[in-house]
Amino acid sequence: MKKFVFILLSFCFLFSCHQFQNRSIGLVYVVNVDEAQKSDFYSMFDSVAYISLETIDDNEIGQIDRILYYNEKYIITDRLTNRVFIFNDDGKFYSAIDAIGNGPGEYVQITDVAVDKFEDMIKIQDAMQGKIVSYDLDGHFIKETKFPIFPAPMQFCQVNKDKYAFDYQRCSKEKEWQYNLSINSEDFSGKISKYLPYDKSLDVCFSPRVTLQDVNGEILYIPLYSSTVYTIDSSDVKPRYIFDFGNKWVSQEFIDTKWKDALEFRNKLNDVNFVYYFNLLESGSHICAEFMYKENKYHMVIDKETDHLFLQQETEAYKCHYTENPMCCIGNQFVIPLTPFEYNSMIGEDAVQLPDDNNPVLMFATFKKF
Repeated sequence: MKKFVFILLSFCFLFSCHQFQNRSIGLVYVVNVDEAQKSDFYSMFDSVAYISLETIDDNEIGQIDRILYYNEKYIITDRLTNRVFIFNDDGKFYSAIDAIGNGPGEYVQITDVAVDKFEDMIKIQDAMQGKIVSYDLDGHFIKETKFPIFPAPMQFCQVNKDKYAFDYQRCSKEKEWQYNLSINSEDFSGKISKYLPYDKSLDVCFSPRVTLQDVNGEILYIPLYSSTVYTIDSSDVKPRYIFDFGNKWVSQEFIDTKWKDALEFRNKLNDVNFVYYFNLLESGSHICAEFMYKENKYHMVIDKETDHLFLQQETEAYKCHYTENPMCCIGNQFVIPLTPFEYNSMIGEDAVQLPDDNNPVLMFATFKKF
């Protein structure tokens, strides 16, 4: 597939926070939402590149939910078709996993996906059936593992050859499992280490898109309703970053409220004076985060080398050209899926346009140093 590259030359930024180091809690960034820059977010891009995902019959992607990169392959989950697609790193289709059902080797719903780097397996987590189903990179079923607990974890990530981190997202009513995170074997045999306890389970909640991620071999964790990002190893969980939004961060009283349904909760979020939908990814060189505040979307980029922060508020004049947030990092690049329409709009009419029924395009964005 052709790869198109262009450089965005304009550059503007605002240092709208200050940071300090506390050895016990990690690096703290104080974020002042009221000082967000109303300017073009794309001015922060150093370069972008595109790879179009090959479109072939019976393997059309509906809407990308998760992207992983492993062994020169993109592993993509589709929330609409409930399938996993594997593409080579040139965008050529390689294989797919389509095993929807209730039987062995099948799943009802993909709640998360991970890669076993030691055994070259793709692992699909099905929280509805309470199991992990493992496949090879060609999409062939290998094995499945049942969870011995209920409710099942919602997201997971491999920590080392023998252990995984499991995120429960405050859903358990059993005191024994009222912890946000556990680190243990896939089948929960042997030692189980539990972290970040809570007192009340939640009936309605919305989490960051990716709560567990691998950044160059380091596992990062963002708990539900947390502005603290943790680093995980096989034996400990330590604060990595804290983003201090002051009184604009969601209160404990609001978190513990018993909501009647998800619609009521979502409507209330638009009325309160809180930051919400905080989502973060980290590349080798930058931290990129998005959040909502008073129905406005904000983008935050931190240069890890200098600790300088750029904060931008979306307005009608400076609205993002794409709907999805970054979903994956490869080295210093943030991977953002684009619809064919979004891609065509970004490259301009003079470039080769894609048909509307083409599979999505992956955009690879790197940020400037500042």
